[in-house]
Amino acid sequence: MQAFRIDGRVALITGASRGFGLEIARLFGQAGAHVVLNGRHAETLEACAETLRGEGIQASIAAFDVADGSAAQAAVAKILAEQGRLDILVNNAGMNIRKPLADYTLAEWQQVLNTNLTAAFVLSQAAGLKMAEQGFGRIINIGSILSVLGRATIPAYTAPNTASWA
Repeated sequence: MQAFRIDGRVALITGASRGFGLEIARLFGQAGAHVVLNGRHAETLEACAETLRGEGIQASIAAFDVADGSAAQAAVAKILAEQGRLDILVNNAGMNIRKPLADYTLAEWQQVLNTNLTAAFVLSQAAGLKMAEQGFGRIINIGSILSVLGRATIPAYTAPNTASWA
């Protein structure tokens, strides 16, 4: 881990209340970063942060729905106010609704795209502007193999990648 030290850096990891997001937060924390865990449920995030703190990791939480652009921008501003910097953004949050295209509602379509695509744009823009001012920043976008494999029951999930091939 000495080759991957990021001491003093602040990292926001979306979708960090379980799975890959929580493990990414753990690894970044073990490498020396202060990790800010994101998810929609403060209680769950706080339990995760407490576990990481018990492992000697500096961790805090930012409970907000990444699909809510205003909440995402406000969260970045709050992290900057509290931590004084934001060095790393990991866009990991994602969701899917499995059903045939004919059964999708427009609201469901937008929910998937807002969570998986628009949120990464909004957060990257908000964090990236500060990173540019700081002279340092890294934005990591996590994807799924399903995002490039078409399936009959995941049309919104594959839409951003399919559209980029056109």
